[in-house]
Amino acid sequence: MRHEIKNGIVTRRGFLARSAAAALSLALGSKLAFAQGKAKWNAATELAVSFTTTPDGSGFGRVQRPYVAVWIEDAGGTPVRTLGLWMLSPPRGNRYLNELRRWYAAASSEPAFAPTSTSPTPNPGSYSVVWDGKNDKGAPVEVGDYYVCVESAREHGPYSLVREKVSVGSTPFKQKLGANSEIKDVSVEFRKHA
Repeated sequence: MRHEIKNGIVTRRGFLARSAAAALSLALGSKLAFAQGKAKWNAATELAVSFTTTPDGSGFGRVQRPYVAVWIEDAGGTPVRTLGLWMLSPPRGNRYLNELRRWYAAASSEPAFAPTSTSPTPNPGSYSVVWDGKNDKGAPVEVGDYYVCVESAREHGPYSLVREKVSVGSTPFKQKLGANSEIKDVSVEFRKHA
């Protein structure tokens, strides 16, 4: 610093030192602001996922009830949390679990993503599951973009997947998502705890 100013003129060394300090300050300041800008999910809110499963439209033989998985993925497609898994009781239930292709691939690669409990396969009808903003390890996630995934498969029957992006922040909202022949009326509602 003592050689930085000579005869009232800033030397090259002084200029470079000041420029480097300013650049470092800007870089660290923007990283800190970016890190602080990632708000965590508000514990007083939830995301309700509603959908309807329909009976198999083929009209041939006995209709099997569908296996259904509902889960959340982050913006990069990484699994975050399983909200519901409906399957037959083991050991028969495990036989067709891999028909839930996307969920099964995620659960096979991420052991923490596999649910701790399941429910029996549902009859056709309307259902709702709720996400409390935590990952499968129980830690709160950040607000931002997520994919809501509803997957359905029948033993020796059709397969379907509805996967749509939602942006979760601080403002409540309702949003209709896609549908197909097996899964209808998929919607989400970001709200205060019901």
